Amino acid sequence: MGNTKNIVNLVSGNISPDDKKKVLSEIEENKEYKDVFLKMKAAWAVLSSTKTLANYDIEKSYADLKGKLEGRKISFYSRVTPVLKYAAILIIIIGFSIFWYLNKSHLLSGSNAELKYTSVVAEQGQISKIILPDSSIVWLNSGTTLSYNNGYSVNNRDLFLSGQAYLNVKKDRNNPLVVACNDLRVKVLGTKFDVCAYPGDDKIDVVLESGSVELLQAGNDKFTYLLKSGEMAQYNSRLKEIVIKNVETTDFTNWKDGYLIFKDSPMAEVIGRLERKFDIEVTVKNQEVYKSIFNARFKDENLTEILDYIKYSCPIKYKLSEGNDIDKPIVELYTQTD
Repeated sequence: MGNTKNIVNLVSGNISPDDKKKVLSEIEENKEYKDVFLKMKAAWAVLSSTKTLANYDIEKSYADLKGKLEGRKISFYSRVTPVLKYAAILIIIIGFSIFWYLNKSHLLSGSNAELKYTSVVAEQGQISKIILPDSSIVWLNSGTTLSYNNGYSVNNRDLFLSGQAYLNVKKDRNNPLVVACNDLRVKVLGTKFDVCAYPGDDKIDVVLESGSVELLQAGNDKFTYLLKSGEMAQYNSRLKEIVIKNVETTDFTNWKDGYLIFKDSPMAEVIGRLERKFDIEVTVKNQEVYKSIFNARFKDENLTEILDYIKYSCPIKYKLSEGNDIDKPIVELYTQTD
């Protein structure tokens, strides 16, 4: 029962950082705990979506739902392997805890209320869809982490993003939503937009599908840009410079629907996106590989099919070594002359 209780706290976000690391470690090492964790996430989604959260014991509800869930044909994907077509989107409806919804005003009533953070992670090879406490919907691309505190939708709508996310924001004029990516701030009331800010990349891309967003810079009151529908802002976090241009927004937002689109993409960018989508490791054996520019549009193609297309359209050949439960698949890239 103790382990189940810990997993319940992990799924609901009602857990300390130290306990979170311990429980995640136990889940990773124990297949039974991992199965319980996956089923618990499904149970949480079902319970959250009913909107009837009052007066029940979450552990008892999980036990009641467990049997029903086992009888359904629900597939959970923790990673995408090269032999799979595009994995079904894993839908996670998440909140801090059931009691957060019932007593959110009480949680923050004290002036010394402690801020606690919930993080949602889309692992490599996984796309996740979440519903935030204010009913805003967010899609997370693989290798992405989204965090928010227990004041979210009460006295703030602050999000912290590392990776790529598409957001459909619930309108609230009195409480703007702010996405923080390094020192860039994306401020909105209600709109649909995409933010790409992976660790290690100097640039942060913001693509606006509808509405408007304001771009701000932490610590610099003079930095402010208003982005219009159909525009893309590319912010260089190293040079502190920004470029705004018109784009076809679907080229940058269709990843949430399973598309993989490359338009005049440098091979370094192609490699990074393939590593995240298929949870692989790419080794470049010849630096000439990076000189190639790639254009393609994929939907359900597996890794081998995409690599074949790269081989036919660029002066590149590859070698694929299958992985196992411990090691990732490895792709070696060469030039055609090697």
